[in-house]
Amino acid sequence: MKSKKRQNKKKTIAKRKQQKVLSSKRKKTTKKKTTTKKITTPKKVSVVKKEEVSKKKDINYKGIALFIFVLLINTLAIIGVNSLKKEPISPILSVDKVYLENSSKVVVDYSILNPSEDDKVYCFYTTKDNLIDLPDSGWVLSENNRCEYTLDKNVYYTYVKLNEDSIIFVKETAEFGIVNNLKINKSKYYLALKDTLNLKVTYDTLGNVSDPVEWTSSDNSIASVVDGKVTAKKDGTAIITASIKDKSISSTITVTSLITKRPKNGFDFNKKNLGCNIYTKKQNDLLDTILKFKVNEVSYKTRAAVVETARFLTLDFPYRINYFYENGRLTKKGKIDGEGRYYHKGLYLDESRYSSIGKSRKGPGTWGCKVYSIPDHKKSRNGLDCSGFVTWALLNGGFNPGDIGAGITKVKDLTDLGVKKKITSTLAKGNTIKVGDLLHNRWSGGHIAIIVGIDSKYYYVAQAVWFDEVGVIINKYKKADLKNKFREVILMDKYYKKDGNLTNMW
Repeated sequence: MKSKKRQNKKKTIAKRKQQKVLSSKRKKTTKKKTTTKKITTPKKVSVVKKEEVSKKKDINYKGIALFIFVLLINTLAIIGVNSLKKEPISPILSVDKVYLENSSKVVVDYSILNPSEDDKVYCFYTTKDNLIDLPDSGWVLSENNRCEYTLDKNVYYTYVKLNEDSIIFVKETAEFGIVNNLKINKSKYYLALKDTLNLKVTYDTLGNVSDPVEWTSSDNSIASVVDGKVTAKKDGTAIITASIKDKSISSTITVTSLITKRPKNGFDFNKKNLGCNIYTKKQNDLLDTILKFKVNEVSYKTRAAVVETARFLTLDFPYRINYFYENGRLTKKGKIDGEGRYYHKGLYLDESRYSSIGKSRKGPGTWGCKVYSIPDHKKSRNGLDCSGFVTWALLNGGFNPGDIGAGITKVKDLTDLGVKKKITSTLAKGNTIKVGDLLHNRWSGGHIAIIVGIDSKYYYVAQAVWFDEVGVIINKYKKADLKNKFREVILMDKYYKKDGNLTNMW
């Protein structure tokens, strides 16, 4: 029995040892497997965790943004509901329109969003651009949702204020300006080819008028214009227009080769003598119109008008008028007209003028056509003698002395129209003698001439002469030599009475 118990006990102990060994192996195997998992799978576990963490972060940001957006919408909705129930806390002022009314009134139309009865709008006008500190005084209470003022010489900026806040700066009001009384110095003019004319405009301004005058020509091939200076290019008519702001004014410029540009230094002695019948009636009419225009420009019936007439025939007319010994200003049968004299308005260039001729002795024949001269005993080109030229100038300038001579007889003559003074060096060098006065000498019984220019050294004398340079010309004489050329000067102040737009030189 004891042996069996001992055997069983031994078996039990052996079994327990075996179980311990197995248990120990299992534990080692488990530890190895666990350790192996930690070693072989850390990257997979780490990646999964990072992706999970990243996803959690994204979800958090989007959630926060969504939460804020929802909160904002709800807040605005609450404010909107409250605003429907209450008066606006801060009404909005806005400028709708800025414009010029009735050509002189500046208007600023404004509006208020959700206005109340207590709202007041004030206007402030200042010549200063964009004030930083606006004064308390000077604000004007507005009416009918507009600020307005009438333009004057100043340029104004405008401020619009609602109650004591909401100020708007309206700089556009400073852009308005108007032009009144726009005038041009020549509404029409006649220009020779290559001649120039300076046109000028004058005007009154209100507000901001800093715009330059714009000049345009209707036909630059006839007359061009730059800053008011017109240049004649070819025969024809062009309209020169000056524009500023919304105003414009024009000048009609007629360019014609029937007249020439005036030489600066006196008569052009290279001019050809006038030929016979080279002008048509239409051309003669136009020349008469130009002469009349120029006379009126300097003022008709003045000293200047007579001077302008004499200048026209000697400077503007392109041919030299011949000297013609008259066929009888004083005869038993009456005055002979159109033969050495032409006591009529205008020029004697076309046969249509024959109807105005009173009595003819060897004619009729226009200037430039040959007519027999009784004193000269031959045919010569018709023209003017000395007194014929001066009386023609006087008549076309607005005076009617009669078709008189210059001292041939005891009857009234041109020397009796003014005050006769003997010419001396002192008188010639002084300021007594004026353009338009007459000069007289006793050549051939009496010679008369008219002064058409004076400068610091010379007298420019227009006259019809029969010697040397024959014809109606301008000679210039040194002041110191005048007494050697003419005996007397006829001072014409009392006769002309008015000088008009007189110039010493052309």
